[in-house]
Amino acid sequence: MKSLLFIALLVGLAWGHNRLHIPLTPYISPGIQIGYNDSRTFFLSYQLTIGVGFKNASDHFEDTTPLLLGRTFGVRRYYQKEKPVVVYKYYDTQISFMLGGIGIGKLINSKGESFKKNKYWVGAFGLLTYEKVFFDDKVEKQYGLFGVFPLPIFQILNN
Repeated sequence: MKSLLFIALLVGLAWGHNRLHIPLTPYISPGIQIGYNDSRTFFLSYQLTIGVGFKNASDHFEDTTPLLLGRTFGVRRYYQKEKPVVVYKYYDTQISFMLGGIGIGKLINSKGESFKKNKYWVGAFGLLTYEKVFFDDKVEKQYGLFGVFPLPIFQILNN
């Protein structure tokens, strides 16, 4: 999957907006999330997603088919009263549709231990999120609000 996404991004970058419209639209999307887990621990996440959308026959990014594939890299900080902040790095692979999506990935602690995570969301620029993190001894449910801002790479580079 990673190889296909990388190849698709390279193809999209190689055939930029030169009036020959390829069926892929590469994008980047910064995001920030606030939320809490089922233990009522507050968390804050920030991330960057790199991905591709699939174009219709149109020449414009806004006419991209609502199917987006992406790879996300981020940092999550858990804040508990009278305890030090716990920091995790994470990555996931995701597929988004018009108003929702799913992703699978890993959450990695400071010791290098990784834990599987599944995420689900609904929304467009403001997302409601639900995640399941599979820690060694339990499954933790996490709920949040996400703000994202997808930016088409070619439109940024060509302006």
